[in-house]
Amino acid sequence: MMEVHAMKSRERNGTIDFWRGLVLVIIFVNHIPGNIIEHITPRSIGFSDSAEAFIFISGLSLALVYYPKIPQGDIIGVVRRCLRRSFELYRMHLILTAGAIVLFSIGYELSDDIGLIEADGRSAVFGNTTKGITGILLLGHQLGYFNILPLYIALMLWAPVALVLTRIHVLFALAVSFGIYALARDGILALPSWPEPGTWFFNPFAWQLLFTIGIVAGVVFRTRSVPLTRTCLICCLVVVMSSLLVIMDVFGLAPGLRDAAFTQLDLPKYDLGLGRLVHFLAITYLLTQLRVGEKLERTIIGPDLRRLGRNGLMIFAAGSLLSALGQVIMTLTAVKSSASPHIIGMVFTIIGVIGLLALARYLEWNKFNADGPQSGRARSLALPSASPGRLSP
Repeated sequence: MMEVHAMKSRERNGTIDFWRGLVLVIIFVNHIPGNIIEHITPRSIGFSDSAEAFIFISGLSLALVYYPKIPQGDIIGVVRRCLRRSFELYRMHLILTAGAIVLFSIGYELSDDIGLIEADGRSAVFGNTTKGITGILLLGHQLGYFNILPLYIALMLWAPVALVLTRIHVLFALAVSFGIYALARDGILALPSWPEPGTWFFNPFAWQLLFTIGIVAGVVFRTRSVPLTRTCLICCLVVVMSSLLVIMDVFGLAPGLRDAAFTQLDLPKYDLGLGRLVHFLAITYLLTQLRVGEKLERTIIGPDLRRLGRNGLMIFAAGSLLSALGQVIMTLTAVKSSASPHIIGMVFTIIGVIGLLALARYLEWNKFNADGPQSGRARSLALPSASPGRLSP
């Protein structure tokens, strides 16, 4: 019996790695705006996108690693590990932001395109370097497309609290999380930006709800399967199909429907609109019940995506810098040549994905040679170590 459970745990490990790897690829593609491939990513066919998947998988995986330590009384150890992970992510965030500033600075010198130093929050750095850099160090200022790690840093600080609340009772943890979410949606809880006015793009007080749901899922479904009911299946199908029709303006038959939906429905990204949350949970339920991940990971793309997932932090870092380079190259193409920047962006994106796959292979080859075949799996972005018994989303 224990051998069967161990085998299922290994299968779930691989499926989580697969989904994490796929999410990292999607994040990379979406962070090069204007390239043609982004039109086939989740945000083009539904209300939610890769950000929701990233946060949910992070909470899920964290629970599968750390929650067993809570009943053992190792709460201090869990807090220490979460704090250490937050510092690692903070350090990586500063490195990536510095790299992006260098790339956009060089791009501006080559193209004279003012957007490269003003768009997506970059004007605060290039316009007033002292305040801009201080704001970055304090996490009060975050460049566009480089703001998901600050959110994750904040969530790692929340993680020990969520784990303890879940230990008391999963419903209690969800109730507290929903309460904080409600205060965030009401504008009471938010982290301010500085030196520019406003708040963080991703409000961690709102996004902690999805992170906590992931933690609860990791605890509840660690030893049991997600229940299948006909009612839930039909409701989820209705939500997903309705979202698809709205986003695509009913395949062009209802122009303006998508814009109206984002105006009337609760779909903001910065504080996790309920429409986005419901849509993501519906997709997750369908993928779980249809075992899409387990089927896809057996295909030719499965092993490579699992490698990406197992080396998440390095892949995310490389993808972030490549995406900034892609934005610079598309701008240079538009300014300095007659070629289509959309086509060039598509070509660069494809080459970038191949590069990330190659990097993941190198990282695993290097780890194999350094530590031997019995070494542990490489760290992922969502975890400080490999997680036993992951749930297949």
